[in-house]
Amino acid sequence: MKSKIGQYTFILIALILAGLFIYLTLQQTDFQILKAAAQRANYFWFFVSMALSILSYWLRAARWKYLLSPMGYEVPTRSGFWAISLAYFANLTIPRSGEVARATSLYKMEKVPVDKSLGTIVLERVIDVLFLGLFFGLTLVFNFQALQSFLDFAENPSWGKYGMGVGVLVLVGITIYAFRNFLRRFPLFKRIELFLTGIWTGFKSILLLKERTKFILYSFAIWICYFLMTYLVLFAFPETSHFGLGEGFFLIIAGALGMILPVVGGLGYPYVMSMAFAAVYLSHGQTAEEGKIIGNYFGLMLYFAQIISIIIFGILSFYFIPKISRN
Repeated sequence: MKSKIGQYTFILIALILAGLFIYLTLQQTDFQILKAAAQRANYFWFFVSMALSILSYWLRAARWKYLLSPMGYEVPTRSGFWAISLAYFANLTIPRSGEVARATSLYKMEKVPVDKSLGTIVLERVIDVLFLGLFFGLTLVFNFQALQSFLDFAENPSWGKYGMGVGVLVLVGITIYAFRNFLRRFPLFKRIELFLTGIWTGFKSILLLKERTKFILYSFAIWICYFLMTYLVLFAFPETSHFGLGEGFFLIIAGALGMILPVVGGLGYPYVMSMAFAAVYLSHGQTAEEGKIIGNYFGLMLYFAQIISIIIFGILSFYFIPKISRN
């Protein structure tokens, strides 16, 4: 019952945040400017961006095989591809629900236990954070002023509350570990322990990789796709086509922040991109308002382009996953 209450609370928060970002985005959107931008845009770069996003699915599926293989599961790339397609589609409804959808759909197709595949997905998230840190470092080197301006827009978080939350989690963890032999008498605890053990098994799979070089190359290829998905769209508009790699490194950091916010449908992305462009324009000695206007229609149009590709391949996954499962 408590788990359902927590789930519903999370969904409610995600919906409230989505509504807030829709309001903020609409409030600063001049639809005449948006219409004019749409008419003069070069849509070739949007189609390239959409193609790169689908390519990143395939690369991620190909890399996933190397994490599953040490556990004795040889998974075809196509199965991983459709599981990932469904995961992105699921994230449009409930944030972070895609991880569960990805693991369960892979079980339907290839009988990989959900807990073990979830362990590899958790490991992927850790690797993604490392690459995000790499782009953050590149931004510090090539575009520190834009990053500084962007941080000025955001409110400082309450670190005391975060520290208290972490402290409580650590205390709970120590208590559970100290009384683990007593708690093992209860079937529910045994199930949770077994599930967490499976996740840890999947997480440790990176230590047993046989082809680490290929795994690393796939990881770089995935993030190069992510970078180009945003950077190349800059060439779709005359007013952004002069931006360089420094702006590209900064925008991928801002875009990642917009997508990882717990908001239904990733609706925080357009607003965060408007803030990012405001920071870029300030770093160039121009006005933040001008940057917000350009960032708003840039973020909206790129967001809708990616959503279209996610929906198309998400719907296709509903056809291919049952078909592969039957075979």
